[in-house]
Amino acid sequence: MRYQNFMENNTTTDNAHTQMCPHFRRCGGCSWLDIAYEEQLEKKREILERHLAPFTGCEREELIPALDQFHYRNKMEFTFGGSAEEPLIGQHYKGSFHRIENLTRCLLFDERIGEVLETVREYAKSAALEPYNPKTHAGFLRHLKARCSKTSGEMMLILVTAGDFAGADEFAKIFEKFPFIKSVYYGINSRLSDIADCEKLFLLGGKEYLTENIDGTSFIISPESFFQPNTMMSAMMYGKARDMMGLTGEEYVLDLYSGSGGMGLYIAKKSKYLYSIELQKESVDIMKKNLAANGIENAEPICGDVKTALALIRRRSFDYAILDPPRSGMSKKAVRRVALKDINKILFFSCKIETAVQNLVEFGKYGYKVTRAIPFDMFPNTPFMETVFLLSR
Repeated sequence: MRYQNFMENNTTTDNAHTQMCPHFRRCGGCSWLDIAYEEQLEKKREILERHLAPFTGCEREELIPALDQFHYRNKMEFTFGGSAEEPLIGQHYKGSFHRIENLTRCLLFDERIGEVLETVREYAKSAALEPYNPKTHAGFLRHLKARCSKTSGEMMLILVTAGDFAGADEFAKIFEKFPFIKSVYYGINSRLSDIADCEKLFLLGGKEYLTENIDGTSFIISPESFFQPNTMMSAMMYGKARDMMGLTGEEYVLDLYSGSGGMGLYIAKKSKYLYSIELQKESVDIMKKNLAANGIENAEPICGDVKTALALIRRRSFDYAILDPPRSGMSKKAVRRVALKDINKILFFSCKIETAVQNLVEFGKYGYKVTRAIPFDMFPNTPFMETVFLLSR
C-alpha cells in the first residue's frame, strides 16, 4: 500500500511540461522542472546510492515521493532589482547574483503569490522607491519574505529595507484586498551582506504569528524563526523518525540545532525529558512559546552554539540526540563535542547529502555507525532532498 495514491494525486510524465513556469531556465528556483517526476526520483536515488556507498551495513529505505510536486513550500524570499521607474521583484537569475527575474508566478510557493508580487511592484513604482543595489550598496528595497501556514492558508509578509521606512503604514494598507494576508511586517537590514535577515522588525498590521499544526502539535511561525519549508512532507518525516525511535516515555533526548521546535517539539510529550540548543535567539523564544502552547513542561530550551552550549547541560547520558544542522553541516569541533556525550543513538537530518556524508564519516571516528537511512523528496523539481540517518554506537 506504499503511497498507492501518489501517482493518481500527483503528475503524469508530461505534467512538468504542461505546467511549465514562464520563468524557467532564468529563475534559479526550479532547476528540474523539465524532468518528468519519476525521472527526478530516479536521479535522486542514484545520488543517494553514490554518496552512501561507503556506509556498508546501512539499511537504505526507498526514496519517499513528495505528496505535492508544486506549491509545496511554506516560505520564500524574493529580491528587489531594477530601478525606481521599473522595479523588479523575484528570484536571482540562475548562476547570477545581481540579475533578478521578475516573477509573475511561482510553482514552488503559494499560487496566490503572483498577484501579491504585482501589487508590491505597483506600490514601489508609485512611491518611487529605489531597489537596493548589492554592488553599490545604494537603494532602499531589499527583499520581500512570504510565509504561509498550510494548516490555515494564512500568509505573512515581511518587507526588508535598507533603512527606516516612513511609508510603512501606507505599505501595509495595500494588502487589505487580500483577506488571506493576516500579518504584515517590515524589517531593516542596514548591513552590506545581501541577506534577508533583519536587525529590527516592526509589525505593521495583523497577527504577530501564524500557526502550523502537525499531527496535533502546534508550531508558531514568526518572521525569522526556522521551520521546515515543506509542511506536508515534514509531517511524514517526523512521523517516520518518531517510529524509528520507538519511544517509551523514559528517554532523555538532546535536540541540537533545534530551530523553533521541529522534531524535538514533535516528540517531547513521548519522552522523559528534552534538552534543546539553538543559536538564533528568536527561534529559542518561539520554542518557549511553542512549549507553552502545547502544554509541554518536560523540556529545556537553551540559546547558544552547540560547540559551547553543550557544556551547560550537566547530564551526560542520553538515549537519543536529534541533529538538524544547517545545509553547511557541522564543524569537526561540534561533532567532537556531541560525540563526547554518552549518547546511545543519533537521528541526523540533512538536506545536503554531501555535507551529511562528511559529518557521518566524522561521527564514525567516535564509534558511531550509520545503520539506517530514510530519504524524503522534500524539494521536488530541484536536485535536493531531505534524508534522516540513524546512527548507533
